[in-house]
Amino acid sequence: MKKVLATVLTVATILGVTSGCKKKLPKFELDVGDTVTLGKYQDEDIEWEVINRNFVIGENKVIVELQSVYALDCLPFNEDGESSWEDSSLREWLNNDFYEEAFSKSEKKEIIDTSYSMYLGEARWLTDKVYLSGEYLKYRLNPSDAVCKPTKYTKKLGVQMEGESCKYWTRDVNRYVTATNTGVSDNSNTKALTSFVLCLGTSKNNAGPDGFTAEDVAVRPWISVEYDATFEMKDIEVTDRVTFGTYTGEPITWIVIESDKNGLNLLSKYGLEKMKMDKNNDVQDFADTHLHDWLNEDFYEAAFSKSDKKLIVPDDNDDNVTLIEKISVKEGFPRECAYEMYTGYSKIYCEDNEVTEKEALDTFWCKGRNKKGDAFLVFSIAKLGTPANSDKEYSVRPMITIKF
Repeated sequence: MKKVLATVLTVATILGVTSGCKKKLPKFELDVGDTVTLGKYQDEDIEWEVINRNFVIGENKVIVELQSVYALDCLPFNEDGESSWEDSSLREWLNNDFYEEAFSKSEKKEIIDTSYSMYLGEARWLTDKVYLSGEYLKYRLNPSDAVCKPTKYTKKLGVQMEGESCKYWTRDVNRYVTATNTGVSDNSNTKALTSFVLCLGTSKNNAGPDGFTAEDVAVRPWISVEYDATFEMKDIEVTDRVTFGTYTGEPITWIVIESDKNGLNLLSKYGLEKMKMDKNNDVQDFADTHLHDWLNEDFYEAAFSKSDKKLIVPDDNDDNVTLIEKISVKEGFPRECAYEMYTGYSKIYCEDNEVTEKEALDTFWCKGRNKKGDAFLVFSIAKLGTPANSDKEYSVRPMITIKF
């Protein structure tokens, strides 16, 4: 049963116990799908649904990503026409007008800065207090989860509806090339770049090429809140995120792809480096590759502290760090994790290297071999497993198992 908490601010108060001057931290009890109430907009309390949970290992902290349950307003994506999310008037409105109006001084202290990845457009990473969904692919896999009802205020504004659901903006601006006939007798064409914003909530997944200034598309904000609370390994589930270790000065975020009594099987959410499997294209065994050695030597030493290493469980090959075998929903890979395969490179990597829009969708190494056994596999946007030469450079997303 989904839980509803009165406010985010009261969670620690309701569950916490004090002993003298030292406060005993509460047990973390929010599940994905639970709702909390925080802030007020147009005289209505704002309800938020828990979308993602990130457990910080070694610290009593859980970062919760929240999406408003209802669409709160109707505004253009950008008042002046075509724009990226980075430069849109809607992004500015959310982080200024909406943020100031919706939350009290004490409530603002609960909302943390969120850095989030972008795989469409020019910007690779942005940081905001308030933002929009970038999980278009997730909802394409599960369209019923994208259904959203408007508030009374939003409905009065004439929001686009389809049945009980309204259309609302995401932060993803897609672009495609169209051919335009020149009118010349040889029927030659010129190429034009068309942009549109991807939307959710109805069967029409975009606002159209002229939709940037649409005033009847809804706004459904996202925020992140950090909880001080205790948790156990058994509280962490598949699709949860885990923060564990650091690389190049940035905490590493992992996706939980398996959780049982033997530990948490974790795949790094982002590509941390880009490198060859091995300079020798004839190498047959992952254990003999340069990438295998780098993961278990250089990366292992750089990413994990002494206390971190005590939590890492070696695999059957006695490797502390490895790669995923291959991505196959048919062979047990969690379908609910599938959309996480398109999350691109880490923030630090993107700051240090130029990452194109195509690369932001991430093609990364697997340690599995193709059916012929003559090549390692990479995961690409086109196919779940594509053979690749070992001396080609692709993204590296380490995999580990931890137990605590």
